[in-house]
Amino acid sequence: MSAKFNSFVLSACLALMTGLAHALPPALAQTPALEALGRGTMRWFGLKLYDAALFTPAGAPWQAGAPYALELRYARAFEGEALARSSGDEMARQGVPPADIERYVEVLRGVFPDVAAGDVIVGARLADGGASFWHNGRPVGRIADALFARRFFDIWLAPTTREPALRRALIGEGR
Repeated sequence: MSAKFNSFVLSACLALMTGLAHALPPALAQTPALEALGRGTMRWFGLKLYDAALFTPAGAPWQAGAPYALELRYARAFEGEALARSSGDEMARQGVPPADIERYVEVLRGVFPDVAAGDVIVGARLADGGASFWHNGRPVGRIADALFARRFFDIWLAPTTREPALRRALIGEGR
């Protein structure tokens, strides 16, 4: 897909996640905007960790190989290091090789900031297969590795996720 569409996805993610309303550039006006497909809440032993929302172009059905954005709105504080490690743990649980996990966790340490209750991290799977991340509307990282992006978003969206009910809510099953 084109660099223009990648740019659109980034702009749409920022607009959606920060609540900014603005018109699309004329060249992108015909491109469908990202809309919420599904929402859910992640709990651990009854404690709310975050609310999640999955955004797809025009709210179309989710496709692993298409652009989309995943928003996590945290209900409590977490250190960026803990977010990176738990992401690695979840990828390992899904069978990602240890050498890749080590590399991914190191990259995520440079991306994930500490978060407070109410903070938002958005991850977008881009048209070129890579991923970009924002914290409270500010870009915090771009990872061009398509295999990393698939494995990272599989934490929530793969059939093998630890939280199948959250996955079903995010991808809009049963709506």
